[in-house]
Amino acid sequence: MKKILYILFLGVMALLWTNANAAEELTPAKREDIKRLLQATGAMQIAQTMSQAAVNQMSEAIKNARPDIPPQMFDIMSEEVNKTVSEEMTVKGGFVDLMVVLYNKYYTHEDIKGLLAFFESPLGKKASSLAPVMSREGFVIGQRWGQSLAPIIEERVKARFKEKGIAI
Repeated sequence: MKKILYILFLGVMALLWTNANAAEELTPAKREDIKRLLQATGAMQIAQTMSQAAVNQMSEAIKNARPDIPPQMFDIMSEEVNKTVSEEMTVKGGFVDLMVVLYNKYYTHEDIKGLLAFFESPLGKKASSLAPVMSREGFVIGQRWGQSLAPIIEERVKARFKEKGIAI
């Protein structure tokens, strides 16, 4: 009997815990506040900045592999990627909708209101305005840093291979 009560108790506790940690309902008001927050934080601009950085990186790789390709091709590619990202960001099921679901999963409506208060303040506006620039520069810094590690990693991997008797 004690075993049955214990199992029943654990089941009830699991249900209570699951309900307590379930995502808050996404009301129309909360959806609109999340959209405002995405605007206030510059999330859309950051997505476009990252998209452009990816295009630039891809273009460089193509230029290195195929120097004969006319520069106009890269302009067209950049324009089309930027246009597509911009258009698809707000369509049903697009980036904004996906981000609304994500924010709803982790933040209560009160949290969203608090974040809005910050990002609509002077310091929050400054943070938002600098985010795309810092993302772009951070991407370049990360890329260079990663490239600087390549010789170190190569040396360490070769040493481990040699240590294990693996010929390369």
